[in-house]
Amino acid sequence: MTQLILQQQIELQQQIERLLTVVEKPSRYIGGETNETVKPDATVRVALSYPDAYEIGISNQALQILYGLINDRTEAAAERVYCPWPDMADAMRLQQVPLFTLETWRPVRDVDLFGITLQAELTYSNVLELIDLAGIPIRSEDRTDRDPIVLAGGPSASNPMPLAHFIDAFFMGEAEEGLSSIIEILDTVKGREERLDRLAELPFLYIPARGERPVERAVFANFSIDTAPTKPVVPYASAIFSRASVEVMRGCTRGCRFCHAGTWYRPVRERPVEDVVKAGLEQLNCTGYDELSLTSLATSDWSGVARAVTEIKAAKPELHLSLPSNRVDTGPVALAVAANSRQRSITLAPEAATQRMRDIICKTITDEMIEKAIKSAFAAGYTSLKLYFMIGLPMETFAEVQGIVDLGFKAREIGRRQFGEGGKFTVHVSASNFVPKPHTPFQWDGMAAPEQLRVKQEYLRRTLKGRQLKLSLHDVRTSMLEGAIGRGDAITGDVLEAAWRAGARFDAWTEHHREDAWQAAFTAAGRDLEVEATRERDPLDPLPWDHVRSGVTKEFLLDEWWQSRAERPTGDCRWDGCSDCGACVGPVRNRLVEA
Repeated sequence: MTQLILQQQIELQQQIERLLTVVEKPSRYIGGETNETVKPDATVRVALSYPDAYEIGISNQALQILYGLINDRTEAAAERVYCPWPDMADAMRLQQVPLFTLETWRPVRDVDLFGITLQAELTYSNVLELIDLAGIPIRSEDRTDRDPIVLAGGPSASNPMPLAHFIDAFFMGEAEEGLSSIIEILDTVKGREERLDRLAELPFLYIPARGERPVERAVFANFSIDTAPTKPVVPYASAIFSRASVEVMRGCTRGCRFCHAGTWYRPVRERPVEDVVKAGLEQLNCTGYDELSLTSLATSDWSGVARAVTEIKAAKPELHLSLPSNRVDTGPVALAVAANSRQRSITLAPEAATQRMRDIICKTITDEMIEKAIKSAFAAGYTSLKLYFMIGLPMETFAEVQGIVDLGFKAREIGRRQFGEGGKFTVHVSASNFVPKPHTPFQWDGMAAPEQLRVKQEYLRRTLKGRQLKLSLHDVRTSMLEGAIGRGDAITGDVLEAAWRAGARFDAWTEHHREDAWQAAFTAAGRDLEVEATRERDPLDPLPWDHVRSGVTKEFLLDEWWQSRAERPTGDCRWDGCSDCGACVGPVRNRLVEA
C-alpha cells in the first residue's frame, strides 16, 4: 500500500468516526464483530451486501454462507456492507463519505466484485441507494474499469428484468455451485469488458449487456455440510435473529402454488443427522448463542428431525432449539415441545381457511388436521398461537374470508376449553395480501384490486376482535408495489430509478414508504401501479423472465395453473409419485436421508 493510499484510508476512517457521533445506532457501522474475517493480502476483494438495515442483513443466512464460502474456501477476501439508515446515508452524502465495508472501512468502489443479495422486491430502491452511495454509476452502461462488477443473486433475481439496467451480472440459483468459478475469472482476467465476456460463458449467469440467452439455475446437488457456516459473524447491535442456525434441508416438494421458494429450490436435498448435530454444536461453541435453529422451507419434513432433536437436546438440555416452518398436524407440535420446553409461542400456517381454497392453492391439509394441531398446541402448554393466512388469492370468495374469522374464533374456543374462560392465552391471526410470483403456477394471475383487499381487511378488523384475539394485516400499498415490481420488465427499471431519485428507499418500512414517489414514477413511464400489480397474463404470451430456466418446466407450471382452476391439488412427489415437474435431471434429484 503506497503512502498516499494509506493517508487516504486514515482520512476516511477519521471522517467515518465523526459521522458515528451524530447518527442513530452507530453500532450498525463499526464492524469488529466476533468471527469476522480480515484478509489484507487477498488479490480479489468482494463486498457482500444485503440491501436493508444492519439488523435485518446480519441475520440473513444466505449472506453468512457466502461470507464463509469466499473467506474459508478461496484466496479472495469477502467483507460486508448493509444499507445505511437514512440519517447515515444523508450524512455520508453531505460529508462526501463513500459507502464502506464493515471489516476494514475501505470504500466499496475499490473492490473487484460488489455482490448484492435479492431476497425481496421492496429492497430494490435500496439496491440503487447502495450503488450510488458507493460512488458507482447507477446504470451499468456508464461504468468503466474504475468500477467493480456489480453482481446480484438470491431468489428475487429469478426475474432480473426490473434491475437489468443497474446490475452487471445476475447469479441464478445456489452460489455454492459456481461461486469459485467467478472468483477465478476475477483473479485471472483484468479489464471490465474482458471480465464480462468471460463471466457470460458461465451458464448460470445472466449478463444484460451481452443480450438475452437461456440461463440455467445452478443447483448445489450434493448439498454437503462443509459449505455451512462454522463461525458465523455475531452482531454487536440488535438483530432480528440472534441465534445459531444450520440449514438441514433445501427444497420442498409440497407444491403450494403460491410459493416461489417451493419452485426455485427444487429438488429436495437433505443433510445427514450426524452432520447437522455436529455443525450445530460447533456454531454454539464459537458464538455463545443459547438458541439453535434448524432451518429449511419445511423443517418438520426433514426425515432426520426427530433424531436430531433428541441428540442435540441430549448434548445441551437447556438449549432453546427452534424448528421454524412446520407442517400443520400434530407431529410437528410434539416435535416443537420436545425441542424447546421453554417456548410458549407456536406458529401454524394454514394459508387458507376453507378446504376449497386449500385445494386451489395445493395446500394439502384438512380442517381436521388444523383443529388437531390447535388442540395439541394448547394441550402442550403453548399460550400464544399464531395462525397465518393470505387474502386476495385467485378465485377467492367471501366464504374464504369468513373462514378466517370462523377459524380464529374456533381456535379461541379451543384455548378457552384448555385454559378456562379467563385463561392467559392469545390467538394471533395474521392475514397477508397474496402477491403472485414469477416461476410459480400463479405467475399468470394478478393481485386482487386494492379496494377489494381493503374491504376484506376492514371486515376482518370488525369481526376478529375481543379478548384473547389479535389481528395483524399487511399494508395494501406496499403489497401492490411488491406485485408491480415482482413481475415487472425493463420499463419497471426506469420506474424504479425515477422513484429512487424522488426519495424512495426502505420501502418495506412503513415510516419511509413514499407512495407519492412511486405513483409519480409509474405515471411518468406511462404506466399505472395498480394496473401492473393486478394485471392477469395470457398463458400464451411471453413472460419477461422466460429466459431464466428454474429447472421446473413452464409446461408443468401451466398444468398446475389449470389444476388450480379445477380446484384439484397435486400430490407430493416424495410420497405420491413423480409429477414430472422437470427438476430432477441427472445427478440433481430428490435426496432423502433416512434417520
